[in-house]
Amino acid sequence: MTDKYYTDEEIIDLIETIGDSTHSYFWVADKVRERFSQKDKQREHIQARLNEAANIIGHNTISESMMYE
Repeated sequence: MTDKYYTDEEIIDLIETIGDSTHSYFWVADKVRERFSQKDKQREHIQARLNEAANIIGHNTISESMMYE
């Protein structure tokens, strides 16, 4: 069985209504930790892809192109 996926907005709502909900602070904190972990993994994946593309295209070419933006 998989856990429900919570969006960032849903997690914020959980935090805002923690006093009125049946969820514990630890449960909500665990959901925040899960979200941070998911986002860290996503950033690492994107960074690895970007670096590989930069190696193929050339870091200098990318840096030069950014000067014209």
